[in-house]
Amino acid sequence: MKKILALTLTSILVLGGSGAAFATAATAQPSPEVQAEATATAQSGVYLVPGTYTSGGKKRLNTVTASGVKKLTDEECEAIYTENAYVCTRAKGEKLPKPQSTRKDKDGNAYTFNGWWAIVDATVTYFETVPDSSEVQYLYADWRADLSQRMDPVNPEEGQKVEPNHYLILKHEDGTEEKVTLLRGFTNLSTAETLGYAFAAELKVEGLDLQPGDSFMVYTTGLVKDSTVAELSPIKGSNQMWSIELEASGQKENDTKDYLDAQTSAYYTVDPVITYIGETAGTYNLYIKYFSKGSKMAVYMEPMGLN
Repeated sequence: MKKILALTLTSILVLGGSGAAFATAATAQPSPEVQAEATATAQSGVYLVPGTYTSGGKKRLNTVTASGVKKLTDEECEAIYTENAYVCTRAKGEKLPKPQSTRKDKDGNAYTFNGWWAIVDATVTYFETVPDSSEVQYLYADWRADLSQRMDPVNPEEGQKVEPNHYLILKHEDGTEEKVTLLRGFTNLSTAETLGYAFAAELKVEGLDLQPGDSFMVYTTGLVKDSTVAELSPIKGSNQMWSIELEASGQKENDTKDYLDAQTSAYYTVDPVITYIGETAGTYNLYIKYFSKGSKMAVYMEPMGLN
């Protein structure tokens, strides 16, 4: 096995890049029977995720056609929140199969398989054989058009820092800033934007520490077709305006307006800044969705531990 120091691990999980995106293949909730079956299968299984890419405006699936693997159905993939997944039935220590892809870069160069990887102890680790693990393990295909890139350990100053697809820039009252990565999940609201994936997406960060006077802006990939770089969001709509909705939950008796303040709508000459208005420091879970082609951003925040 070879290891690479993990700089910004979440950003490696991108469509069509090194690795694969965590995305479901359908928006419908799987049945309890399918979830139960998938959970039982996942107790000590190894999943291979060859990834997807977009070509000609359509999503393409990389494949694994070798023996010793079984492709999951769309429902089974959704139950484990992983798109285009295969169960590896080879024994521990056996050589892992090689996946296939028809993807090419802009110059017509074919992408080549560079190895199966997973994050182990906060480190990107490559595997050549089926790992010995008592827990479920996901291995992702690393595809590259340029195999001159190293698989050996790379010091941070030697490598190019990879930016996350979704993040917020948190500015503190003392003028310092930090970048907080937003993880992608799914929402039952089918009208939400997909952010380039196969289902209505929701961004989230759990355990966000905020101090009085903190403010942040959100940067997102996928609101504009074929965008590959995170951009300030919400984006301007057809009327050159954006809007922010601070949501409330009647079930939890929680209102985001108690903690955050934001301009309801404005022309895009005004930055969409969200400000923490709490009088004391707090730790929160933050959830973000987009509507109206990305021009509307819905934000929901709750204190951690709220039932």
